[in-house]
Amino acid sequence: MRPVVLTILDGWGYSAQKIGNAISDARTPNMDFIVANYPSLLLQASGKAVGMTWGEAGNSEVGHLTLGAGRSVFQYLSRINKAVENGEFFTNPALKQAVDTVQKNQSKLHLAGLLTSGSVHAYFNHIIALIKLAQDNNVAQIKLHLFMDGKDSGLKEGKALLTKLQEYIKDTPSVKIATIIGRDYSMDRNNNWNLTEKAYNLMVKGDGEKTDDPLKKLGDYYGEGLTDGKIPPLVIEPSGIITPGDAVVFFNFREDSMRQLTRSFVEENIEYFARYKIDDLLVVGLTEYIIHPRFLVAFPIPTVNNGLAEFLSINGKTQLHIAETEKYAHVTYFFNALKSQTFAGETDIFIKSTKKPELEPEMMANEILAKVVEELQRDFYDFMVVNFANADMLAHSGNLEKTTRGIETVDTCIGKLREAVFAKDGILIITADHGNAESLSYSGGEAETRHNLSPVPFHIVVKEYERPRSPEEVQQSFSSISGLIADVAPTILEIMGLPKPEEMTGESLFRVLK
Repeated sequence: MRPVVLTILDGWGYSAQKIGNAISDARTPNMDFIVANYPSLLLQASGKAVGMTWGEAGNSEVGHLTLGAGRSVFQYLSRINKAVENGEFFTNPALKQAVDTVQKNQSKLHLAGLLTSGSVHAYFNHIIALIKLAQDNNVAQIKLHLFMDGKDSGLKEGKALLTKLQEYIKDTPSVKIATIIGRDYSMDRNNNWNLTEKAYNLMVKGDGEKTDDPLKKLGDYYGEGLTDGKIPPLVIEPSGIITPGDAVVFFNFREDSMRQLTRSFVEENIEYFARYKIDDLLVVGLTEYIIHPRFLVAFPIPTVNNGLAEFLSINGKTQLHIAETEKYAHVTYFFNALKSQTFAGETDIFIKSTKKPELEPEMMANEILAKVVEELQRDFYDFMVVNFANADMLAHSGNLEKTTRGIETVDTCIGKLREAVFAKDGILIITADHGNAESLSYSGGEAETRHNLSPVPFHIVVKEYERPRSPEEVQQSFSSISGLIADVAPTILEIMGLPKPEEMTGESLFRVLK
């Protein structure tokens, strides 16, 4: 069997606009060679194509899920929005249990999560819906614990978002903002438990700087050079901390960045820091961050069967999934179609990420490449999925120069990877999960750090398809969108001589490749 290597360039979208485009700014001789000599086209990676609402930007989670599932999976955002619209949200059993608990105990209902203009981790309207649910049930004390964004929103957009929320709650004395902290603390997913500890202690002990004017305080921090994600712990209402008998609803819908914090609230023993434990506490997550008897879930995980990884395993194929830890969940849980287990024949390898990628734009790309080359030489795996995180992670910093350097590193790796795959008579497929690095500035010139609606490239790099493409052919390849990222899995199955399972709605791209 010829090895098939699917390489996902995280955050590597396509845009004809050159201003603020780190990909077009970068020197990419290897990707340029691939475009000029192999079949290429553009794929849709946002909105309905990835199970999100129309006009919603894609992200790493839904991108990897769609790539691995071979279909558009109805995403949490769409499911929850639909539940709000049809009223099911307001009768949701887990959410109602939180409301009933505080009514019975005459205690506080805490709503905690990301304050954002984006829709990657949380959604502003879900905060409003939860407040409405609590008010409709006459909850007397509603406390908000807000995580500032600065990643999926503008770097310093938090002040405007806080103003918007304050305007909404100004005539509702039952609703108070209790604490504020940057997402770098509360949403860490890289086992930096010292950051999680600060968020936990802020919410349960009130450990943070006291202020009665959070807008002014945010402005002060901006003046000191801090962006929203790095805002240190702030206490606005000291009496709004979490105490026994209360209920907490975490309203983020993306799971991975909420696991450490929710574990701190529900697990019997936490070894990572000296925790002030609250036993009599009801904890609800909008989605299934963790599985624990003390953790209630409002919207359970959908079942997605016969994704690419599962189907390859069923058919006796071996596979390697590799990424740096920033994207570990993406090439396993999400790519495996929301399955936590490792399938038979699957090996997962993770290279530990650097703590500050903007200081090391190469990140772990070279280490990932070296491991993939080593594994190719073993002649063991039928299929590999490889994630290079540089374009996405660096684009989130808003630094065009650093992002460009990271992209150049990935390009060098792609050249070496092509050689290694060809040495084994293999097939290299290159695509992306969503756009980001191709659009790093607004028209006004300030940094843009969020994902976008850009299509993503798709390249199939195999010896028998190599031939010089004319400039007109190249231009035509990138003139319009020819498919969906859900089409990648069926394409791989066709390459490997396997039938497409009936659950996959994507179609092989060989129908449009030239």
